[in-house]
Amino acid sequence: MIKILLVGAGESHQSILEHVKKEKTNDLEVTMISSSKSAETYKRCEEAAVTFKEDTVISFDPLQKMLLSFSGGIYRFDVISFDIDTKYSLFKQALVPVDSDGRMLVEDTLQNTEFPFLFGAGECVSIVGNTKNAKSTDKQGYVLWNNMKRYIFGQKLESLNSGSMLTYINCWIDRLFKRK
Repeated sequence: MIKILLVGAGESHQSILEHVKKEKTNDLEVTMISSSKSAETYKRCEEAAVTFKEDTVISFDPLQKMLLSFSGGIYRFDVISFDIDTKYSLFKQALVPVDSDGRMLVEDTLQNTEFPFLFGAGECVSIVGNTKNAKSTDKQGYVLWNNMKRYIFGQKLESLNSGSMLTYINCWIDRLFKRK
């Protein structure tokens, strides 16, 4: 079983919950950790069969693939993604490449520039080259989820500016018409 941690309940991770719900991936164990639990997020996690942990991350070690929470919980992971709006110091503390504001540096694939199993989206990342789709959280969620799976299965990652535009358009149509 491959363990994926989603740290934070930002919009891109919310989008991932919808993808997980539709795909019902059996070989992946997905856990979301967030310091605040809204009823909507908890419901989405339940519907997607994603474990939700209400906790605060205090540190993570990318070399050991381990995360420590305020409650004393230790979480191990194979792939991790951050979509948080605060605590950029986590990245500096973990010696992850950051920009001048402390945001984690990622390629336009949303993969960290130094640790290939580390991904991120939203306000906590700075995309190298600042691509034109950088602020689209729906596109980020779509690319983020697909690239985490692609990394796990040894496939080439998609860029925010490339990839299957038809699939992305279908994603939007699904959201507009609330297809299940």
